[in-house]
Amino acid sequence: RGVDLGLFRPRERGALNLSGIPSTVRLEGLTGYYQDLNRCSAAALSIQLSYFGLGDYSAAVRALNTHEEDVAVRIEEMARYSEEQGLGAIVRYGGTIDMLKALVGSGFPVLVENVYYDGITGNPFRDFSGHNRVIMGYDDALGELYSFDPLLGHGPNNTGRPIPYDGYDARWRPFNYDYLVLYRPEDETLLQSVMGEHWDETFNLEYSLALSLAEIEEGRSDTFTLFNLGTTLTLLGRYEEAADYFDQALALGLPTRMLWYQYGVFDAYYALGRYDEMITLARNVIASTPGVEEMYYYIGLAAEATGDLNRAQANLEVATFRQRNYPEALEALVRVRSALAGT
Repeated sequence: RGVDLGLFRPRERGALNLSGIPSTVRLEGLTGYYQDLNRCSAAALSIQLSYFGLGDYSAAVRALNTHEEDVAVRIEEMARYSEEQGLGAIVRYGGTIDMLKALVGSGFPVLVENVYYDGITGNPFRDFSGHNRVIMGYDDALGELYSFDPLLGHGPNNTGRPIPYDGYDARWRPFNYDYLVLYRPEDETLLQSVMGEHWDETFNLEYSLALSLAEIEEGRSDTFTLFNLGTTLTLLGRYEEAADYFDQALALGLPTRMLWYQYGVFDAYYALGRYDEMITLARNVIASTPGVEEMYYYIGLAAEATGDLNRAQANLEVATFRQRNYPEALEALVRVRSALAGT
């Protein structure tokens, strides 16, 4: 509803050339960090950075989790931190097993966001929860990926924890099949050749959109498909269509922690002036945990847009207190303070 596949079908475009990729690979040189509570992002990113000789878990925690109650780190934050270390970093969506193989087989370990627990209610530690791990190997004969996982381990003798190809998508799909690739600047041309058309961000988003629409066509869609469509359309700047899919996903229901990790619905609603709904969603998240600084940021944006500058300032101050390295919130806070000073 709202969009159609048109001429773009995921199985017809975006195919990768795997002819030169080995049938089995396990990258070496990664350090297997273990996480503290709610610090899988810092630990997984440190694992990925260690491949380039840069991993430092304590430093990553200080930069990415500047408040002890922080429960989640955006993949864009991880990319920005990696760029500050002198690496190139790209975030893409609509990932596939073939893409993981193409990247790892060419020497690029991949950080992915997955669901750790799901579908188990009544216990907050065994409910839907986001988790980051690094894919560093695969074996076609066994049908397995290999990961360095900051919670579940790094496999025997640090050779990678096996994850079957079969069923892997089910835990990747709630995060729109996103992935983070790091690379040395001198390897950018190589990475471009590996990713093919997916190097282009717009192409990749259209591919991701087509994957979700195909799920609908094939009768395999659910609330995650709808939410993914909203996310992708938001990134493409198609806010009205995005909001329609977000509305449908919210009506069906989302896991309690979904909005700890993903915020496209706030961006879409903000673009459409649906400020009261932004505030309601954000306050519902804060009611269960105060540790998601993005919620204060979005309340601040909504309050600013409605002219409630004092409320905007208060919430943006909380956002920047809880995450000192939050450029969007810092920029908004400067803007609001300037507006207040001029009144």
